[in-house]
Amino acid sequence: MSWTRSNDDNGSVVMWLAALVCSYILYKTLSVYLETPPTVYNLRGPDASSWLFGNFQLTRMYRNEALASWIREYGSTFAVHGVFGVRELLLADTKAVAFILSRPSDFPKPRILVNATKNIFGDGLLAAEGFEHKMQRKALSPAFSMAAMRDVSPMLMHVAQELRDQWKAVLSDSSSRSSIRELDVFDWVSKAALDMIGIAGFGYKFDSLHDSSNELARAFHDLSVNLSVITFMGLWTTFFPALRHLDVGTKPTKSNLANKRSMAIMRRIGSQMIKDMKAEAEQLGESSSTQGKDLLSSLIRANMKENAAERLDDEMLLAQISTFLLAGHETTATAVSWGLYALSKDSSVQSKLRDEVLAFPNDSPSMEELNAMPYLNNVVKEILRLLPPIAGARRIAREDSFVPLAQPITDKHGNEVNEIFIRRGGNLVVHIYASNTRSDIWGPDSLEFNPERFDKLPEAVSEITAMFGNLSTFLAGPRGCIGWRMAVLEIKSLLFTLVRTFEFAIDPKIEISGKLVITTKPAVKGQEEKGGQLPLHVSLLQT
Repeated sequence: MSWTRSNDDNGSVVMWLAALVCSYILYKTLSVYLETPPTVYNLRGPDASSWLFGNFQLTRMYRNEALASWIREYGSTFAVHGVFGVRELLLADTKAVAFILSRPSDFPKPRILVNATKNIFGDGLLAAEGFEHKMQRKALSPAFSMAAMRDVSPMLMHVAQELRDQWKAVLSDSSSRSSIRELDVFDWVSKAALDMIGIAGFGYKFDSLHDSSNELARAFHDLSVNLSVITFMGLWTTFFPALRHLDVGTKPTKSNLANKRSMAIMRRIGSQMIKDMKAEAEQLGESSSTQGKDLLSSLIRANMKENAAERLDDEMLLAQISTFLLAGHETTATAVSWGLYALSKDSSVQSKLRDEVLAFPNDSPSMEELNAMPYLNNVVKEILRLLPPIAGARRIAREDSFVPLAQPITDKHGNEVNEIFIRRGGNLVVHIYASNTRSDIWGPDSLEFNPERFDKLPEAVSEITAMFGNLSTFLAGPRGCIGWRMAVLEIKSLLFTLVRTFEFAIDPKIEISGKLVITTKPAVKGQEEKGGQLPLHVSLLQT
């Protein structure tokens, strides 16, 4: 069926474009005076690589020689050009980062990001602020304790072994003459990560490794895919919310309809989970040995003990399911994929890790036994240092503030600066990748993959405020990643199992780059439009 755009639609498009141009001109004029801290114009920094994206793309790439050279030239704090040319502060100074992250009420997430998170995933921990965030974090903390991780560890190891068995079946397929197969490791690991967060997060079996037809798995996948499609119009409406009220055609877009369907499915299944778990908790009681060990069951039991004023309602509980899915799945899949990529590029590190994991007497170590493997610990830390799933965290100054610096910098006029004045509304980027790769902290090989560095760290590393391994990867402070223990445990479980069973290599003709979609996923250079991909040569170890 064909159709022609009506005059009304044409008129709305013209109206949208006119409003777009006017909004941009007004925004550029006023931002200098109202939103951007005046001192940012006195700071040195690189020229914009694009009038539209500024330095946005360059500051989110891996193996980033450009970013490293900026730090060497300008110091650990400097000005960059954000989207639409807005000047922002990029922070990798240890004292400044600790100052910002310890004051979430003074430096909250930008409203645009909070609203976008709420629209898709509800009022969960990622979107909550102030007292609501404190209340949710308090309720969630027992579910992410060491004791809780000990309970879920066998579940995570079981999923890792299921992935191993699937790969063994593929490699032993009689229709293939070669013992080496090229597998899209990112796709497989993403399925395993989803199964892990499903069973350990809320006792739900996605079974993604065996069956792609699961309703909730498909809904989450479709939602993730649609979130990754950033159109030109969507980009502008994100930065100018008033434009959303203009009618550009009367028909809903395919992505909007798909998002609504996916969210409705997630809401329906999630609500039933909560209802069933509440009923089970009430029936079995606290002393029952058959109570669920997953995170959501633990959260519901702890929540039922709270007084009414501090208890999470069903809407907040429902939002945590979406939050668990997003945070637990995306970060693990991305980190493990980048880790296997790094191992495929360095056979000596891969062999040394394999020797350690093969020395363990069985294929089901406990959490404590995994944590007692020194080289595995080093490899995981180095993956999270050099290849963090999230490159940076955006914040905005709620009020005029002075931010102290550990290392003085020199401004455009040659003056030494020991603190930076940030005006209300000023944009900041706490840059995880830059903090993790500063050569003056981590050494001259800071851009190299070298797990041995954690055997003897430079003294300067102790200046970093962190939740794990002196790394900025999980941020820090009241809004630091609450699920870091589980993320590390998932990564260790997968690496232990896969490196113990397979060898990994990569076609030297293939170049892997980073594609920013929620996390910075590995992608084949020249095929970024296909999304996350990591084709590796996988072979079964000869025993």
